[in-house]
Amino acid sequence: MGGVDQQVRIIILEDGQHQESIIRKVEKGWIVRFKRGSSLLGKNVEVRTTFDPTNPLQWSSGNDHLSVFCDVVCATAGSFRYHFNVDGRQETNKAGSGYILVMPELKINGKPQPLDGITCQTYITKLLGQLSEWKSRLQVAKESGYNMIHLTPIHELGISNSSYSISNHHDLIKTIHSSTKQATFQDVHNLVKEIEKEWNMLTVQDVVWNHAAKNSKWLLENPDSSYNCHNSPHLRPAYVIDRIYHHFGKQVGEGVWTHRGIPPVVDNIHHLNTIEYILRSEVLPKAKLHEFFQVDVNAVVAKFEKLIREANGPTQEPLDEFLEILQDPEWRRFGSEIDYQKALRIFNKPRGDASDEEDRIRKCIGSLRGHLEHANLKQGEFSWGIIMDGLNAVIGHISYERVAGHGPRKGLVSPDSTLTTDYFLHIEPDTTWDDEEKLAYDPEKSKYLMAFNGWVMSSNPLENFALKTSQVYLRRQLVCWGDSVKLNYGEKEEDSPFLWKYMKEYTEQMAGIFHGLRIDNAHGTPIHVAEKLLKCARAVRPDIYVFAELFTGSEHLDNMFVNRLGISSLIREAQAAHDSHEQGRLVYRYGGDCVGALLQKNVRLAPCSIAHGLFLDQSHDNPSPIKARSALDLLPTAAMLTMASCSIGSTRGYDELLRDHVHVVDEKRPYASWSNPKHVCPLKGIIRGRKVLNDLHAYMAEHGYNQVFVDQMDADIVGITRHNPISHETIVVVSHTAFSKHYVPRKYGLKHIPIGGILERALFEMKVIETSPEWEPENKECLVGLSNYLLGLNEEVDIEEASMFRLHGGPEGYIELTDFPSGAVVGFKIRPSDSAAEAFKVIQNLVSDSSPISTDIDSALNRITLQNFNHLLFSCESEEWATINQGGYEVPNFGKFVYCGLQGLIPVLDEIRHNNDLGHPLCQNLRDGTWLCDYIVGRLRQFRGLDEIANIFDDVLKPLGNVPYYLRPCYFEAIISYLYRKSRAALLKKLSSDVVNSSSLYRWLSVSTVSFVGCVPGAVLAPLPSSLPLEDEKPSSLSAGLPHFSVGIWRNWGRDTFIALPGCLLLTGRYQDAKNIILSFGGSMRHGLIPNLLAEGIGARYNCRDAVWFWLHSIVKYVELAPNGEQILRENVLRIYPNDDTIYGEDQVEQPLIETIYEALNRHFDGISYRERNAGHSIDEQMRYEGFDVNVGVDRDTGFIYGGNQWNCGTWMDKMGSSEKAGNKGEPATPRDGAAVEIQALAFETLVALGSWHEQGLISAESVNSDGSWTWKAWAQKIKDNFESKFYIDENCQDQFVNRRRIVKDTVGSTHKYTDYQLRCNFAIALATAPDLLDAEKAWNALDTAEVLLGPLGIKTLDPSDWAYNGFYNNDDDSCDKKIAKGWNYHQGPEWLWVAAYYLNARLTVGQRLGGDRLKYAMKQVQSRLGACYQHIMNSPWRSLPELTNENGAACHGSCEAQAWSVGCLIEVCAKLNQI
Repeated sequence: MGGVDQQVRIIILEDGQHQESIIRKVEKGWIVRFKRGSSLLGKNVEVRTTFDPTNPLQWSSGNDHLSVFCDVVCATAGSFRYHFNVDGRQETNKAGSGYILVMPELKINGKPQPLDGITCQTYITKLLGQLSEWKSRLQVAKESGYNMIHLTPIHELGISNSSYSISNHHDLIKTIHSSTKQATFQDVHNLVKEIEKEWNMLTVQDVVWNHAAKNSKWLLENPDSSYNCHNSPHLRPAYVIDRIYHHFGKQVGEGVWTHRGIPPVVDNIHHLNTIEYILRSEVLPKAKLHEFFQVDVNAVVAKFEKLIREANGPTQEPLDEFLEILQDPEWRRFGSEIDYQKALRIFNKPRGDASDEEDRIRKCIGSLRGHLEHANLKQGEFSWGIIMDGLNAVIGHISYERVAGHGPRKGLVSPDSTLTTDYFLHIEPDTTWDDEEKLAYDPEKSKYLMAFNGWVMSSNPLENFALKTSQVYLRRQLVCWGDSVKLNYGEKEEDSPFLWKYMKEYTEQMAGIFHGLRIDNAHGTPIHVAEKLLKCARAVRPDIYVFAELFTGSEHLDNMFVNRLGISSLIREAQAAHDSHEQGRLVYRYGGDCVGALLQKNVRLAPCSIAHGLFLDQSHDNPSPIKARSALDLLPTAAMLTMASCSIGSTRGYDELLRDHVHVVDEKRPYASWSNPKHVCPLKGIIRGRKVLNDLHAYMAEHGYNQVFVDQMDADIVGITRHNPISHETIVVVSHTAFSKHYVPRKYGLKHIPIGGILERALFEMKVIETSPEWEPENKECLVGLSNYLLGLNEEVDIEEASMFRLHGGPEGYIELTDFPSGAVVGFKIRPSDSAAEAFKVIQNLVSDSSPISTDIDSALNRITLQNFNHLLFSCESEEWATINQGGYEVPNFGKFVYCGLQGLIPVLDEIRHNNDLGHPLCQNLRDGTWLCDYIVGRLRQFRGLDEIANIFDDVLKPLGNVPYYLRPCYFEAIISYLYRKSRAALLKKLSSDVVNSSSLYRWLSVSTVSFVGCVPGAVLAPLPSSLPLEDEKPSSLSAGLPHFSVGIWRNWGRDTFIALPGCLLLTGRYQDAKNIILSFGGSMRHGLIPNLLAEGIGARYNCRDAVWFWLHSIVKYVELAPNGEQILRENVLRIYPNDDTIYGEDQVEQPLIETIYEALNRHFDGISYRERNAGHSIDEQMRYEGFDVNVGVDRDTGFIYGGNQWNCGTWMDKMGSSEKAGNKGEPATPRDGAAVEIQALAFETLVALGSWHEQGLISAESVNSDGSWTWKAWAQKIKDNFESKFYIDENCQDQFVNRRRIVKDTVGSTHKYTDYQLRCNFAIALATAPDLLDAEKAWNALDTAEVLLGPLGIKTLDPSDWAYNGFYNNDDDSCDKKIAKGWNYHQGPEWLWVAAYYLNARLTVGQRLGGDRLKYAMKQVQSRLGACYQHIMNSPWRSLPELTNENGAACHGSCEAQAWSVGCLIEVCAKLNQI
């Protein structure tokens, strides 16, 4: 779907993840792609969106849940919710959800208008005069370069004349009409269209949904559209308290309280204290607020007495709990009640102190009465707390309005300046508050006691403060607008049909006239109301621009509003900044990507965004910055906002230098008209400068300057860069802010501003000049700005004649600001140098695969070997030191990459790109120099076979030297990511075709295998026959894990190697490497065992009894999987220890591999018994004397392989205690002596294969012994015949040490006996390797039981209910706790990944045998757990899987971060899943 440039944003779904506050912005026409996250793999997921609510999205075809996806095309602007269900859960129990915010496409006269290019000016409609005068007054916006006009409501205003208190949403404001013509909405629409056509401007309008003027006729006709004392009886006590405050304030104004120290003019703290005292001690107690919360004790007791007498004795269901008072829903005094049935159960009880039934009843009634009196007392305390909360709020309000120095200091209390603000509309004549209380209960008059609107500080805007769950009105917590009634929509349209219809029609009409809507009081409007009304608006105008200002105080809540309402832009205010540094931070925060941001892919994860901004230098309800800061700051602040890559705006009057805030209520003077140049013209205020800035803002948005950098040059001077990431042209504007009123001439300037390219031209110099310190008197007729400030403006500045700056060193030199006073602004345009432009071109051609060198890269990569790829992509630091005698590259303040090859860089660069983190130390290192490039090339030159690659990389990276330093991280990432993609693709082509065609997890695992397979000096394989052909100069070995097992004797472990080999080498198609390793270890056989530690064969140690069986298992798999795999049986092995006592180098014998296999089996059958060579502390400083004795044999009765003793640990669970303090030194934690379960399965598999090979004529021997009585098949059958009876613990087992049933024993015949019965994970190896050993139903039951062992990634090594369990491994633990000291619990709980993979393989294998729902369950379980592994790989800098984790997936710091057997065994699971 879509072409090569199609933008796709991916959302990863996770079970239980609801992302209501995550903003994901997309453009129309983009695709949003949903993919299952790790928690949803293997599950049926149904995704729905509100793009098409009736139909679920369709998943793409395929069984790989990591790869399949479902898409939705974002064809319509607005907010769209997605949600998903899992495995048919109920719709109400959605598994997850979130939002997609599709930005509108604005057009002016059919030409697209970028949102980032909006420049908006706000007008208070009532100050525009008659409609015929509007255009002349609005022309100021056009001449100032704005492209959007914002009008406050154009509707009829209420009695207060507030611009936002609308009395009729369907009639126009009175000022719009002339004496000769009544204007109509069509007239307004015509003007809006005319403005767009002639001026190329859009017009937007406020919508007011949350309140209406208190004198609205329609409201009085439809009182249920309000919250009133009739439909909201919980407001009745609040109304009573409100009237008490009203009458008290009225009395203060009338002088009633003067004799008590409260005069009509309230203006000092003494007045305030006296008011507080009198209200608290005399006035408010008379309200008796507690009565609204209390019960009438006598009435309740009388009713209870009647019921108790009717009960005929004590209750049969006694209850012992506190009896709550139930609030009266009508909120009458003493109207509260109790639950009488509950009261009977609590109080109607037998009484041992009663003389007879009558006495018992009397005592029960007395108990209830006492309880009620106590409960009433508590209610009284509660209500007094409400009174005090309200009183504190009232005193705070009076203090601000009349006493505080920063307040308006209103002075005289009067009807026009009341002491407190009324919370309720009261249209009846004033009487007394107690008489007026009766109105609240009058069936008709109570409808008109309507609650006013306002806002509540620090409240949750999603909660409606007018509902009965809130006490805002009662506690006087509302900052109340006494001119507007709060509207009551209810929860659905049926609750208030008139209001919904009224507002829908209003909204649709506004959407039809205007290009956009500003939601007034958005955070106070019930969100479900705004959602529905905006849906109506978008039905009229699909690409309507919606903006709002939110005062939630929480970005989380802001984002929820943006998501649910589809808000296009959130208003941000520069005046929120207290200094230039903070203002610059706001520009950086809301103003676009960073300069030099890394190149993004067309298909990528949907980022978590911040809401798009409409950044205002002054909003129409903020004080003038001339008063808050200084007149000199208006221009530099405007310039700073111009450089933000978002919508910007201002309010009418800012550019004209109006000295005061234009008040939305009190101001009556009209705006100045463009037709009167004495009042407003280009020469007034900063109008000319604003036009230059607005034109620049629009130009930058239209031409792709979407990256921003803010440079705080000093305390007041801020330089802001806008950068075009395609052309790399740059515009820089430097502003000298003036937050302080003190003028700073700044003659000395800034000495050195680097250009970073070629200075193409100086766009402008401008500054605000104060011509006189005196302000002229205000114009009483219209709004006119200060005239004692002028704008000095010089456009397209001749650099030689510039007055504010000087250029040094030519166009590529630096700039010195020489005369740059407060209020000055200068702008420059800079283009890249010719060498930089050429470098950009070369790199862009390269990464787009348009460069000729692309073919050279492919050819060179095709010629190198897989061992070369190990060096090219991987190689950890210890391997580097061993191979080329140098370490990794160190980034200051970061450290070294986990790999020295390309793969080490990629996770870091991916994270930087995803988070746009240009502050990362790696980016700084790249800006500082190209040393990393030199390291990459120099390193490759030191590896044999990579010279050609090194030369190509050198050519590709050289252009970075000509890239400007600040863009170097961007282009370095582009080059490295390109080279990595090429290298990875070439590597995958060299692996098995099954890898390339499989899931992304399979591919990542296969790539990871290459990190383990290489040749490291000092850790090479044991000698191979000289006749064996090799792909490389020296054969590769297989590291057990990185970084701990990468070099020296610790690199090559026999057991680890052959557990990992089938997945890491055979299933990836590396048959030659597999063969080399099999033959090398076979050549090192001694005592019938292969080495535990290979040590190049020279210092091999033979102390494990399971490694040889995993070696044989690998041979069986090689024969099965490799082309002509049976030929390996005839390949020669170079036996370096043909006899047990042979000294290395003295005798070597070549023999066919099959002969070595025979020897291993014969030696086991005959019995192996020896003491390790050099036994003692020189080879193992922890082991006891007895531990060096190795014994292995075959039980003739069962065919089982047994061995070991309690003092050694011959299987993979090989932790030897080393703490003398804790008492575990020399004691294995898990000796597993006897017959270990997995060894029996490996032996069975090997014997079955040998029998088959003999039948096929591939080998000559038929049996293990000379008399032929123990044929391979007979031995295998003996193991099978005994396995289930000896190893399976059924539900009826009564053995002494049974802890769990329906499990497979870990061992049979161990010294400690109880250890046989411990639930461990090793049986899963047996079931995956030889499923025929156990009945399928029993095998399934055992796997079910073992689910208790599963962690997020690995599997617990011991039953968590076992006494010895501890899931946290720490090898440095030096405690006295034997169980954990020195990491003794290594295999006593921590969760290992490779065995978990065997568990999954066993699930699939047994599931296949059983079929049906069992197989489905197995596949779901496996897919789900594969997802967790994939997630770990993608989050790990190693891009691999660890050796183990601690309990429940916690990181284990002693673990290898990349472990070969974890990776290899999981590849086997992926392959198994693919087969099914």
